[in-house]
Amino acid sequence: MQALVTALATLPAAEPRQQAEVLLIRAFCEEIGDPTLAANATFEGVAAALHAELLLPMRAFHEGIRSMHTTFNGTPIPPKLINAAVRTLLEVTLNGTYSEWRYTNPVGAAQLAGLSAAQIAKWREPTATTYGPLTVHEDAPGELGLWWATKIGGPSHGFDFEGQCLLPLLCNARHKVILVSDPAYPYHPCGRAHFRLLWVHGTEPPRPILWLETINVDFALGHRQDTRAWTPAVLLHAASKAAAMGVGLSVESHLARELGAVVSEHLGGAITEVTQVSDRLVLRPSNGVLEASDYLTDEHDWVQVDEQVTAPLRRAMYAPTAGAAHAAARPTACGVG
Repeated sequence: MQALVTALATLPAAEPRQQAEVLLIRAFCEEIGDPTLAANATFEGVAAALHAELLLPMRAFHEGIRSMHTTFNGTPIPPKLINAAVRTLLEVTLNGTYSEWRYTNPVGAAQLAGLSAAQIAKWREPTATTYGPLTVHEDAPGELGLWWATKIGGPSHGFDFEGQCLLPLLCNARHKVILVSDPAYPYHPCGRAHFRLLWVHGTEPPRPILWLETINVDFALGHRQDTRAWTPAVLLHAASKAAAMGVGLSVESHLARELGAVVSEHLGGAITEVTQVSDRLVLRPSNGVLEASDYLTDEHDWVQVDEQVTAPLRRAMYAPTAGAAHAAARPTACGVG
């Protein structure tokens, strides 16, 4: 089917080509299992989905929607909310507006309310940095790689198993991933860490922070590759983004020393800029019906349609100084696939 897309793109912009595009759109939507999706799909959206190899994930989401009506621990989830979220997600992916929709739908925009226009632009940017041979990136323009992201790290909850756990990443403006591409494993990104923009409870005006979770290594890589450089690479990427946005970076407590070393070596800061904190965080309503994290709560995945405040969370916090943004490595938007 991808070869057909390429062939169609070389045809003159005439009626036969338009008819062929319509047929391709219909065929793709039928393969997903819902021909009615073709009504709002575009050729550009379907072509991008094919390029990102989304036929399998989208079909699995459609066929497995009933399995998303309970959390991993068996708590019921309102079926109407799940069904509507999945339908919208499939539609915006197929009409080519997925990435724009993530940040501009009303619920997503509310998650970012309080940031400046420059901060929002920096958060939305699919930032990429290099660290030796590694490329550390927030997927790529279009963000369609998010559909596959939770599969990095081996058997995991994603589009084909406990799909509701993937909805928060796919649907929320506050939620991204940092991916690691290593030339030792050229097939696809082989490292992944969840990356969120959250708000500290009890601060006025509300204080945003970037929240980094653990780095998962793809099982296919096994023990064939030394991944020790991945942690400083991801820490530098996240700290540089935090400095550029003028917000704090929260990481697991045991990474305090390593984060301090990264800040000192690369961002002109001091180890003392990384301190231990115990903050409660505000989770504004989720656009994906649920939130899912083993670090924010002990529930794994839970319905989160209302604002929620976490328990105090012990973490290491980097608070960049005013000069850190100038000293930060200057990451740029990158088309890494």
